[in-house]
Amino acid sequence: MAQPDIVKGTYVDILMGDGDGPETFNPICGLTTRSFTHQVNTNDTFVPDCADPEDLPVRRVVQTGQQWDLSGDGLYNLAQGDDIRAATGATRNYRFRIARPAGSIVGAGYWQGPAVITNAQYGGNTGGGEFGSISLSIASDGEWTWVPAEAP
Repeated sequence: MAQPDIVKGTYVDILMGDGDGPETFNPICGLTTRSFTHQVNTNDTFVPDCADPEDLPVRRVVQTGQQWDLSGDGLYNLAQGDDIRAATGATRNYRFRIARPAGSIVGAGYWQGPAVITNAQYGGNTGGGEFGSISLSIASDGEWTWVPAEAP
């Protein structure tokens, strides 16, 4: 059996652009889980068999659009609090980076595009010395593209 070529979760990041030119992207620090979803939206149409109209129709999928969504949960980093509050509800550029250990770029790169923080949830637990938490939902606001990593 061939072993899969996997990457550790510590090499997966959500980065937020600063809006300057040239734009700088910084990781949203403190997130311990980071997710990226590329979804194709569809409508179902059921096509009957013209030769046998009583036969069950067959589903056909009509693609209606696509979207890219990010989410992250983890520890609330006070140093980025102002940036996150300013980005909530505003279109900014984001990256979802898949990196590799130094010296390897196979499969590495990032998805990039405009998006909006649509939900920022802050929390904390007073028992057991827990740290403050944050949960972010980020919805695409335009087309995203995949950019493969370049050799150093």
